[in-house]
Amino acid sequence: MDANVDVLFHTRVVASVKGENNRLSHVVTESKSGREAWRGNVFIDTTGDGDLAALSGCGFDYGRKSDGATQPFSLLGIVSGIDFDEVKDFARWSGVGSAQSKQNLFEQIKKGGNIPSYMKPSLHPISKGLFKLMCNQEYGFSPMNSRDVTKATIQARKEVHNVVNGLRSTGGVWENIQLIATGEQIGTREGRRIHGLYTVTVDDMIKGSRFDDAVCRVNGSVNVHSVSMDDMKSDKFGSDYLEGQKTQPYDIPIRALIAKDVGGLLMAGRCISGDFFAHSNYRNTGNAVPMGQAAGRLAAYSSKRNIPPQEVKFSSLGL
Repeated sequence: MDANVDVLFHTRVVASVKGENNRLSHVVTESKSGREAWRGNVFIDTTGDGDLAALSGCGFDYGRKSDGATQPFSLLGIVSGIDFDEVKDFARWSGVGSAQSKQNLFEQIKKGGNIPSYMKPSLHPISKGLFKLMCNQEYGFSPMNSRDVTKATIQARKEVHNVVNGLRSTGGVWENIQLIATGEQIGTREGRRIHGLYTVTVDDMIKGSRFDDAVCRVNGSVNVHSVSMDDMKSDKFGSDYLEGQKTQPYDIPIRALIAKDVGGLLMAGRCISGDFFAHSNYRNTGNAVPMGQAAGRLAAYSSKRNIPPQEVKFSSLGL
């Protein structure tokens, strides 16, 4: 390719090799091509769950510190056969409040004979006759356990089908609703949070911390989804878990993208170094993109000059 980048799909990292000074030297993958080893000066873990870092011996945190509780998985569906003008009171758009549209949709799903595991379901217009449906949450499963992911996926697909079939059974504006697709992979909100040179915390969110080595500024409210069905039923969600404390926009420093325990390893996306609450806020795609850009620049700069990532001056990266 023009950028001299080789893209390899359908391949998973399964092991790693470290050399002098505990520095990562190779990653091992498996695919249809068999087992292969890849040498590099710097590696970036963007697996979401911190797989490479864990395989390399990095320390990590997972779940809420107090009890290990984690946010649920969710499986989205794409539906058609409904018309925006007829279902707009049940959809999230600028003309109706989010909370009201969710309650309206919940009542319709209940009318069809189902109580969704996500009791704040939402319907998002993609085009006039195409919508994204969110009605599912799977509690208590680990993204690091293939049996858990499999069971959660099967349960979730069954529920999405039941919800759509139930809506269709009510007739009216739903009489022609069809499920076009469910996600190829169930969505996981949590994974390993790899220990870095800096850990982003809830205190950073409350203070609105600023850093000279910032790679992005995180906006938006706390986004903790109910960690159990009991919490879902009691409407405990988001900032409720912070017991009313207010948060402000804050910076992610590049130090949170540099592994603490293994040399030559960076992270980007939701597996960077942070606590449970900060992770709930920065884990979104809009923040992962600048993290990936920053980690890529740092990796290139470090590799070309044979300087450990933690010794590179942030001002040299031109971010």
